[in-house]
Amino acid sequence: MRKARRALLSAAFFCAYGALSLLFAPLLILPLWSKRTFRALIRFFYRAFVACARATGLFRVRIDEASLKALAGARGKVVAMNHLSLIDIVVLIAHLPDSTAIAKPQVLRNPFLAIVAKKMFIVNTGDAGAVVAAAAGLLAQGVNIVVFPQGTRGGETLHRGAARLALAARRSVLCVRIDYSPLVLAKGQPWWDVGERTIEISLALRATLSPRLANTRAAAKALTAEIACAIQSAH
Repeated sequence: MRKARRALLSAAFFCAYGALSLLFAPLLILPLWSKRTFRALIRFFYRAFVACARATGLFRVRIDEASLKALAGARGKVVAMNHLSLIDIVVLIAHLPDSTAIAKPQVLRNPFLAIVAKKMFIVNTGDAGAVVAAAAGLLAQGVNIVVFPQGTRGGETLHRGAARLALAARRSVLCVRIDYSPLVLAKGQPWWDVGERTIEISLALRATLSPRLANTRAAAKALTAEIACAIQSAH
C-alpha cells in the first residue's frame, strides 16, 4: 500500500512539475535571453525541482559542507560525475553556478528539446574537435562543463571526453559521485518505481584533478583512469 501511495505521489509530482514547465516553455523558446541568462533560468527550474521534491518527501539531497562549498565556488571547471539516473544532471546543476553539459545528439529529435538543448547544452553531433573547442571557449568564460564519462546511465566503460577536454583546455577536473538509496529513474526502470520511503540522494566531491601532462592519448588515458578511481567506487 505504501509503495502504491509513493507511486501516486511520484505521478502527481512529475505531472505538476511538467505542467508548470509547459506554462513557462513559450517564454523559454522566445529569443529574449542570452545563453548565460538562459542557463540561469534552467538552473532556477532545477533548483525548484529539487526543493519541491524535498518538500513533498519524494527525495532529499545530502551533501557535505566541504563538497557544497567547493561546488558553489566552481568556475570554469570540468565536472566529471558517474551517471545512474535521469535526474543526475538536475541534481548536480542545482548545486553548481553557471554550468552546462555535453548532451547526446538524440535531444535534437524532439523540436522543443532541440531548442532548449541548443541554448543550454553543447550537443555532441560527432565532431569531437568542435565539441572540445566549444567547451573550451565556455570554460575560458568561467562556465562549468559537466561530462558523464559513462556516456549513458549505468554504462560500464568510461569514455575519455572529460579527460580530453581538461587536457586541451588546461582545466581542473572536479570528480563528483552521486548515489541513490533506493535507485530511481535508472535506465529501463519505470518512472513510478520510487520505493517505499524518501529517496536519499548523496552528492560528494571525491577529488580535484589538475592535468599535469601534455595533451596526448596516453595522458587522456591516464587521467581517465584517475577519474574512474574517484567516481566509480561507492566508498
